[in-house]
Amino acid sequence: MAPIPARRRALPLVLCVLLLSLAACATATDGSARGGGSGDNLVDRCVDAFEQGVDYFPDKVEFEYADGVSVRYEDHYKVVEVDRPDDPDAEPLRYVLSQCGTPTPDPGGELARAQVIRVPATGVASLTTANLPHFAELDRVEDLAAVASPSFVSTPAVRRAVAAGAVESAGSGTEPDLESLIALEPDLLLLDAFGETVMDDVERLIQGGVPTAVNADFDETTLLGRAEWLKYTALFLNAEQEAAEAFAGIEDDYRRVAAAAAEADERPSVLFNLPYQGTWYVPGGDSYLAAAVHDAGGVYVFGDDTSNGSLELDVETVLAEAAGADVWLQAGSVHGSLDDLLAHDERFAEFEAFQDAQVWASDKRTTRGGGNAVYETAYTRADLFLADLVEILHPRVSDHELVFFGRVGSEPSS
Repeated sequence: MAPIPARRRALPLVLCVLLLSLAACATATDGSARGGGSGDNLVDRCVDAFEQGVDYFPDKVEFEYADGVSVRYEDHYKVVEVDRPDDPDAEPLRYVLSQCGTPTPDPGGELARAQVIRVPATGVASLTTANLPHFAELDRVEDLAAVASPSFVSTPAVRRAVAAGAVESAGSGTEPDLESLIALEPDLLLLDAFGETVMDDVERLIQGGVPTAVNADFDETTLLGRAEWLKYTALFLNAEQEAAEAFAGIEDDYRRVAAAAAEADERPSVLFNLPYQGTWYVPGGDSYLAAAVHDAGGVYVFGDDTSNGSLELDVETVLAEAAGADVWLQAGSVHGSLDDLLAHDERFAEFEAFQDAQVWASDKRTTRGGGNAVYETAYTRADLFLADLVEILHPRVSDHELVFFGRVGSEPSS
């Protein structure tokens, strides 16, 4: 397989034409390349002539909601730390993001084992769909070179790029071909820090010469914490300004929706999911879904639990604890029926939410290949996910068209 071509390495003159500004043109052709000279980080080129003491990242971000990631800025590199969900007691994963065209940092000390990655990365391969909406929000889809399981992709801008041949396949996201990924030679490979062998895979990729970073947004305990990983992706693209602006809009809309939900007189109780092979996996009481229910003006039936992972329960336990839940989320299909659920387990008829037809599925926006926007876009657009919950729980205070959810049986069979 041919190496991935680097994206967006436009000549300064082309950049000037795009900016349509003589002042910007003068900045872009300045040999010092001091962050563009206009307050913007360099997003499509390297430094021409390094100058000691120059701040090459005038645009910066910090993480307010996300607990599992942090960044520290030096003049010509960034130090990023990601907590390891597989081993919370272990040292965090550390990345030194070095501006291309500047000397390679030699931090030493606790950063001696950190992976050094040149930025901006302009040819990115992703084995996870969770961060694909980031590229769309940042207007950096052209920096994507390859994605795993393209049929699963639901982000419209990325799907268009795949269809146009601008983004190629990186194999399967569940069983990646590491040799093929190494042959792709991306500037950066992103993958979820999920699974027992993922860190072994990461080590093999790094040894194969592939700069590799992990995404651990799934371990956050709030919707805004997950959404803020938009900034994490932006760090590798030098797109901090775009990330700050995009997240600010998401945050503002989220707060507005939550404020409206807080005005509701009632707080409906909520149950999640269906049993799988006899085990009912439900979100922990300290999970982002539990927090989302609270912010949407609801009460999560297992909210007293203190874990942020999944609880493994039997059907009998869920019946005993949640039979009286007012709303049942992420169950069944918008293309199915309540009878389909009964065929799965007749005991579902004992749930009040079932009796009141308050059963809501999260497959309103899917792809023919099996992709689902709720597992992709919803993690970035926390405001839209919350707005869906408020529309379901408090339709009287909401005027929102559902994006991710639909009542079971509300759509024709596909």
